[in-house]
Amino acid sequence: MQLVKASLEPPAGLVDLASELNGGRMAFTWDDDLADGRVTMREYAQLLVDMEAGRSLREGWVPMTTCWLVDDGGVIAGVSRIRHSLTARLLAHGGHIGYYVRASYRGQGHGTQILALTLIEARKLGLERVLLTVDSDNLPSIRVIETNGGVMEDERVDSEGLRYRRYWIDLTS
Repeated sequence: MQLVKASLEPPAGLVDLASELNGGRMAFTWDDDLADGRVTMREYAQLLVDMEAGRSLREGWVPMTTCWLVDDGGVIAGVSRIRHSLTARLLAHGGHIGYYVRASYRGQGHGTQILALTLIEARKLGLERVLLTVDSDNLPSIRVIETNGGVMEDERVDSEGLRYRRYWIDLTS
């Protein structure tokens, strides 16, 4: 497995991954657009590259690096996203990093791996500590975050009444 930054040459299985995300909590509008065929793969990949460079950002959005966890056969196993800074909204809920491992790759340590590799990329961006938020009932993801050094700051309730935790990971050591 290796983590690669999103590029104009996406890995095999990306449309399938976008379909898995379709409408989920990790999905962004453009994931749904790709899954539903409203944008081409080329348009989708260009958007991800532009987002990293801070181009074509929507109002209130920050630059974001998308990375793909790719298996030895070149098939996408997961995705992570690093927001380069936090708005007040992201500080409350969302954080710097989000990640998703495809169902067929879960339970094999890939969640821990994708987050560890994503933290290396966050350091390269100059981030000294990162915030991750996770639903309080998502025990596998909580274990991944804590295994990677996450320290829980607090637990909150979102606008839909769902409990979530906020974790910070120090990247300076």
